[in-house]
Amino acid sequence: MNIMEYNGDAVVETRELARMYCRPMSEITRVYLQNKERFKEGQHFHLVDGRVEESASDHPDLVSTNHKISFLWTDCGLYEHAALMDTQLAWQSYCQFIYFVFNKSEKMKQATQVHRETEDLLAKRQLLILLAKELF
Repeated sequence: MNIMEYNGDAVVETRELARMYCRPMSEITRVYLQNKERFKEGQHFHLVDGRVEESASDHPDLVSTNHKISFLWTDCGLYEHAALMDTQLAWQSYCQFIYFVFNKSEKMKQATQVHRETEDLLAKRQLLILLAKELF
């Protein structure tokens, strides 16, 4: 998976999305064009214009050499494409993307720790409830 970071988001270019979902780029484009109302720039994708590329200047690989404008799809964009295509492979690829991105994320590590601590607290609470029932 060729995952890049752009404006703090993990993103993939359209050609990588097509490769991940085993679909031609034309189908990715068609799905987007037929469902434009479901996609919001900044949330589902970032548009990188070759003429206005200051934020991507450190990442020349972000912009395809074949296109002046590239779509960089975020996790939300990958989700929408998977939902619209609704194939097992698309969902598996989406899950792999999420796993890969969040497995490396410090926020995910923190969330996992909070989740473990919450589970421990809930287990202790259940034990206290059982003990209280036995005592009273």
